[in-house]
Amino acid sequence: MIFTMRRTIAGLAIAFVLGLLAVGIYLVGEQQRTRIVEHGSPTRAIVTADHNDELDHWYTVGYTAQGQARTAELRYPWVIDAIPVGQALTVYVDPDHPERIATADGYATPLWTSAPGWFAVLAVFAVFISVVGRLTSSRGQAPDNG
Repeated sequence: MIFTMRRTIAGLAIAFVLGLLAVGIYLVGEQQRTRIVEHGSPTRAIVTADHNDELDHWYTVGYTAQGQARTAELRYPWVIDAIPVGQALTVYVDPDHPERIATADGYATPLWTSAPGWFAVLAVFAVFISVVGRLTSSRGQAPDNG
């Protein structure tokens, strides 16, 4: 496949959009997490399960909010630290939505919390494919001697 300048620019544009998505999702999630930490009620949560599949890594925690025992899944936007099952964490409970919790060090409950890392990986991959494709294509062309 011959990479034209148009394909290279399109690939780099896709990478730029993916990078913007990563930054945007991260900033929105960080704003929500910070709001929960600043205005939420601190409570103790216990890590009850460690989930690690090919695409995501998250922890299930048990905590009590508004007099009810609850569970939630904590995720992190980038590389996740190892937290042993049974460890106690301080989580902050959203006063308006007690099913939403966050920690002061970046973990939060929304499913899309880990999305920025994936969009960043895809952006780097798009840059790599665009640049390598263009370089490979330009090396394979015979010089035009007119």
